[in-house]
Parts: sequence; structure tokens; C-alpha cells
Amino acid sequence: MMRNLCRFVRRKLIGTVSSGIVRYFHQYEGTARMPYPLTKDEAYFITETFLGIPRPLSLFQKNPEELLNKIAERMQYGVNFSTAPLYVIPGLINDKIGKEILLENKLGTCISTNSITKAILDHIGYRTMAILGRDRGSTFDTHLSNIVYDVTHPGSQHLVDTASTYSLTRAIPLNFTSESPIYHSTTMTYRFFKGEEKSLVWCRRVPGGRTLPAEAELITDSSGEQWFRLLTCWLEKPNARVYMNDFMNKIVRGQVPTDPVLRYFFLDVHLDGKMVRILADDKAITMKTRDSNGTVREQTMTEEDLRSFIERNVPFFSQSLLEKIIDAKFCHVTP
Repeated sequence: MMRNLCRFVRRKLIGTVSSGIVRYFHQYEGTARMPYPLTKDEAYFITETFLGIPRPLSLFQKNPEELLNKIAERMQYGVNFSTAPLYVIPGLINDKIGKEILLENKLGTCISTNSITKAILDHIGYRTMAILGRDRGSTFDTHLSNIVYDVTHPGSQHLVDTASTYSLTRAIPLNFTSESPIYHSTTMTYRFFKGEEKSLVWCRRVPGGRTLPAEAELITDSSGEQWFRLLTCWLEKPNARVYMNDFMNKIVRGQVPTDPVLRYFFLDVHLDGKMVRILADDKAITMKTRDSNGTVREQTMTEEDLRSFIERNVPFFSQSLLEKIIDAKFCHVTP
């Protein structure tokens, strides 16, 4: 079935990705729609075949919140978070590249995975808007997420993020005043807080017995428990997809200063109830494994170890793309 999906993708979904022409869309989210290369038929096909959710329109009519949670969970587990799309064409990232790598290799950045999630939701009938987020320690907005409106009642809002490194496996209702209920994933416990400037602060429980980085920002909830800030989302900043497209193209061309970690290779894999993260730069390859208790184990890898791990655990990862990443010494930024 997946082989047929790949043929479908090559024939009808992708077309040819041109390395010579960068197509910029200048219609803005929040004022006008920014086009995404996905038709309604393609959205239904992906939902039914790639995500394994039959009759999405019927489910949408019966229980839109249940369908939204299914899509959020299956995109999170079905697509591995990775910077791999940034290596396909040096100095270029766009929707077509992101879509191709996601559907053929089950890999995506926050931009590519959350953008295609938004397009699928739009075609099914949800009302959505892309929003920006800022990772802890960053001075730039480096994350793209989605808000879905009017799911349970007029005026309701849900956060849907299928491509963070924090494994959010459901839609989060935002109808709380200052702090959300507590949510659990396989490897983390979360809580969300309403912040200043119409922001949403995404936090995880402070792990017991672990030393937090000196720059860690802690938020205390109404019961006195402390939570570690992961990400701040801006709920009403418009033009998110246009901003992120332009920003990421500047990053991969080395045109903006940014955190060095954003220049190198990431891969997150859900494996046997654990989250495995591989970080690679020109100096070392590191694998960090987080279990359900939040315990993190770290080990170094060789290039051969990396090849073997991906062959065993990420079988859709293109070997030619992996070799391109290794040959680039894991850095996707062009001079």
C-alpha cells in the first residue's frame, strides 16, 4: 500500500522540484490565504491511506474534536521530526520539497509537517490559522504551529502541533483562563499557560533529580508546582507561514545569525515507548533516549552506527538523502 502511495505522490502530488527557481508566495496568512500545493482529493487520500483514518468527512460531521485528535496523534507518530528536508537542495526550502520528503520518507520539520497538517484540516472543513512559536533560549521565532477554531463550539480554539520535538499527540483546547489541565505523552508531562501579549506558554514538568540549564525559565502553577518553559506560541501574529518560509530560506543560505544547533541534523524517532533523538554536527553524532519516566540516556555514534540505526528503525528514510546529509558533514547551511 505504501509503495502505491509513493507512486501516487510522484505522479500527482509532487511534480518536479526545480532547483533553479524559488517560488515565493506573497499572500499572507491572516489577511489572505497562502497557497499550499495540496488538492482536496489529495488531502482525503492522505488522511485515509497515510494516516489510516477512513471516511474523514463523515467523522468530521459526527465528532470534529475526535477526528482532530486522531489526525494530531497519527501525524505525530507517523512522521519523524527531522531537519532532513533542508538538505534536499542546498540553500532552498519550500512546500514542494517539504511535501515530497514527508510523504516519501516520513520526515518533516515543523514547517513542512504542520503546513501539510493545516492543508489537510482546511480541506476537511476545519477553520485554521498558522501561528509562530519561539523555542526556549532563542531570540527568533523558529517554530510553526496551528490553531483550529470553532471545533466544539463557536469561538473555541485548539492548538494542533504535529511536528514539535515535544511529542504532542492530541489537540489542546485553549478554553482555560490561565493554566491548562495536565497532559501526558509517552515521555513527557505538559501544562500550558496563557502568557503576555496573547501568547501560549508550553511547559513540561520539571524532572525530578535533574539539573536544569542555568538559563531555564520556570513557571509556577496555582498549586505551587514548577514547570519548565519549552516554547512560547504567539496566538495572533499573522503571516506565520510566509515569515517562516522566508526565515528558513535565509537560514539555509547563511544569511541570518542563529543558534548553531539549528544548522545541523536532527532526527526524532518514537521507538518502543521511548523518544530517541539523534543530533549530529561536524564534530560528533549523539543519540539521546528518553523513557516514560523522563530519564535520558546519551551515547555517541559513528556514521556507520547512524546508517545502521536508520536502516533498522526508519526504513522510509532515503539512503541517498542520508548520504547527502553525511557528505555535507551534517550542516545544511550554504556559504
